[in-house]
Amino acid sequence: MTSDDGAEAIWTFAQAFTSSFQASCSELASRLKVANADSVHSIAGEIQALNKRLTEATGRLPSYDQRQNELQLKALEKSLEELRSSTAGKTKFAFKRKVKIPAPASAETATPPAQTNALAMPTTPISSASRTISDHSNSYLSRSCLSGPSSSTNHIEVSIIRISNSVLNLLTTTNESTLSANTVSLSALHIRDIQNSILILGSVDGSIMLHNLTNCVVVAGCHQFRMHNSTAVDAYLDITSNPIIESCDQVRFGAYPSELKTTSDQQHLITRDHTELPFLPQDFSHIRATPSPHWRALEEDELVRDWPPLETNYTVQLERALPGPKF
Repeated sequence: MTSDDGAEAIWTFAQAFTSSFQASCSELASRLKVANADSVHSIAGEIQALNKRLTEATGRLPSYDQRQNELQLKALEKSLEELRSSTAGKTKFAFKRKVKIPAPASAETATPPAQTNALAMPTTPISSASRTISDHSNSYLSRSCLSGPSSSTNHIEVSIIRISNSVLNLLTTTNESTLSANTVSLSALHIRDIQNSILILGSVDGSIMLHNLTNCVVVAGCHQFRMHNSTAVDAYLDITSNPIIESCDQVRFGAYPSELKTTSDQQHLITRDHTELPFLPQDFSHIRATPSPHWRALEEDELVRDWPPLETNYTVQLERALPGPKF
């Protein structure tokens, strides 16, 4: 296996593990909010299993992912302890009632499973369904790509794969063809193999993971942004943490365009010399005190001004906006 293959294998494992781990944590957190004394033991066992999974993955995860997963696990353990404390008295009362229930009463003994199912039901709306947008070239793609059955969950996880020479615009609109798509919320995005394209991703509740982008513009609001093995990418972000890049080059960062924002601007931080950003990118391929040579802030005269690109002239917008790799 080559070093590149090894790096990609590590990245793929970390991405898959973290996505699965965080989904499990989110589900347990939601169950804890509606749990009672009878479900404490079951949830405690699942948290213990998560702890074991994370321990076994230690050493195969980037330090940032490891820390974030540990923090989520600690939050679950804290919530569990609070639940135990609040239900301590109720637990004793529950044991008294069980003593009075005769063994032959099949109707009574069938009650606990029904209660367990009822507790599990609230997790359904918050779990993520999935959509895939793939294999498009020379196209203008709108939020209608996210449309699905009316019975599907309102939280969806989207994979965007193999897009070239295109504009993907996931902003909400009043167009009738996108009304069903407007009601969904993006829980996470997994993006890979994108060339010569503009991705306007709008607001994402969780993380955006990108791999193998070339000559692209990405516009997004999210909690976590990680990009791997990409070249010549301009990223305009509204983010609650610091974006992370690894094995990337010619990356330029800018603040989320004011024309597309619905909330107040973040406070800007000085990044280097006269440039500033509302976040400080982290380069995992350059863990040194010196500035990373792989990214910089967009200069004022390099910023794209025409947002959002229109379907009628998207090819012109591509020519104007794409950064162009420098070899």
